[in-house]
Amino acid sequence: MLVFFPWVRIWTVSQFELSGFAPLIEQLKAFEKFSPVPLSQFLTYEGIVGLTFAEPILMLALLTYSIARGSDVVSGELGRGTMEMLLAQPISRIKLLLSHGFISVIGLAGLCICTWIGIAIGLNTNSTLVVQPKTEITIPGTAIAFGNPFEETTRVMTPLSELVAAELYVAPTINLFSLGFFVFCLSVFMSSFDQYRWRTIGLVIGVYVAQLLLFILSKATPKTHFLMPFSIFGAYQPDWMVQSISRENMPMFAIYRNRLNASGFFSSFEIGPLGYSLILMGLGIALYVAAMIIFHRRDIPAP
Repeated sequence: MLVFFPWVRIWTVSQFELSGFAPLIEQLKAFEKFSPVPLSQFLTYEGIVGLTFAEPILMLALLTYSIARGSDVVSGELGRGTMEMLLAQPISRIKLLLSHGFISVIGLAGLCICTWIGIAIGLNTNSTLVVQPKTEITIPGTAIAFGNPFEETTRVMTPLSELVAAELYVAPTINLFSLGFFVFCLSVFMSSFDQYRWRTIGLVIGVYVAQLLLFILSKATPKTHFLMPFSIFGAYQPDWMVQSISRENMPMFAIYRNRLNASGFFSSFEIGPLGYSLILMGLGIALYVAAMIIFHRRDIPAP
């Protein structure tokens, strides 16, 4: 499904001429503060394809997998009464959690790779109508040029692969993986001290919704912008990555980039695409280590 869905979305996008959405974008200017990039970015094919990483269907599939796998590690086994049988085998509790994590991370990586493959296939198998620029007539010996008023507007069917490169979405795919990895580790952490899987799932969903509300609140007004570092969604920036890589020539694997002032001297630095993903993965690893410590020390209730 995660291969087919991006293809369908790109096929849908290819049926429209994006310049026709300009009036709609103008009407949504008031909501631009909630977007990590200018809304004009979504009038470009790289920007509109990048919105795939914010689609509810994709996010639901990723979160369902991460929460289901993470909540099953401890509280799921306890709920089924199989934890005692597992621990009766010659395996330590730490190895048990690491084996669960290894298999789950491989599956999560497979889902994200399937998403990128779907985008790549969609770009290479779909075409769209593109308005050709009018021919300009230049006055010899001058820099003055003007268009031909008698030339009609022409539209040419152009492959999307000539307009957008699939490699542009490698960094957003890594960012998608890092978000799923964080949610998985959060689920394992909640599962490590709980006994009932349904309660673990409820706690994880509650934390996720709270983080989302915190992110929206941080974008609402300048006074609440200080809340941004306290939300994990401040590090999930696939749209910003697409713009920075395609428009600002930022390396897709940059951890950070130095900003220079008008004199050419260092003034500050900004986090790069890989830097945001490393933040999410670092937080996830910290939660997983905490889960191993809690699970190693806790008592296992009788089934």
